[in-house]
Amino acid sequence: MTRKKNNQDFSDALGLYLQSVVLIARKISSNLVTSFQNAFTIDEETRAAYFREKGLEHARKGRYARAIPLLEPVIDADPDNVEVLMYLGLAYLKTGEGELGRDFLEQAHKLDKDNLKIAMVLGTAYVQTEDYEKAIPLLEQVVEEQPDNFHVTFKLGVAYDNLKQHDKAIEKFLAASELRSDEAKVYRAIGFAYEQKGDHESAVTYFKKANEKGDDE
Repeated sequence: MTRKKNNQDFSDALGLYLQSVVLIARKISSNLVTSFQNAFTIDEETRAAYFREKGLEHARKGRYARAIPLLEPVIDADPDNVEVLMYLGLAYLKTGEGELGRDFLEQAHKLDKDNLKIAMVLGTAYVQTEDYEKAIPLLEQVVEEQPDNFHVTFKLGVAYDNLKQHDKAIEKFLAASELRSDEAKVYRAIGFAYEQKGDHESAVTYFKKANEKGDDE
């Protein structure tokens, strides 16, 4: 009887032990899964940082269509991020969404009026959309700090010319010609500006110079 009881006690103890092992194993497995999930759960800050860096990288390399879906959620979470606003605006401009692009660039400029890159991109956008009055102060700001910037100097001349301020346009075009003396489009622009002023003789002189430089359109 005693032996049988001992056997029964041992069996019960073994069962209890096995049950405990199963429970412990389950607990360990559950903890491992939780730990695994936690390890691969990306918090919002990390996600935003990744989207920001990849989006900016795409934009800087001219992959504007790929940049937009990455930068949009970043700006939703951080609407005052000047750099993201600028590149998102540029990306929209380059993908044909001019109005939306301008909106983002204007927001960026309001937050950082001294940023020359924003002023240049927004000023150029205004020239492209023929909003010349808004373009001029921005481009003048850039030229004042970067007098050797050919593209901005030329666009500034275009803006003045379209506002019929031909003397100022000629001044900027001549400055551009000093920066790049082989650009036929600059001499052609000077010729047209003189023509608009009624100075046919000067216009012809610069048209001839443009022909000498060749067609760069």
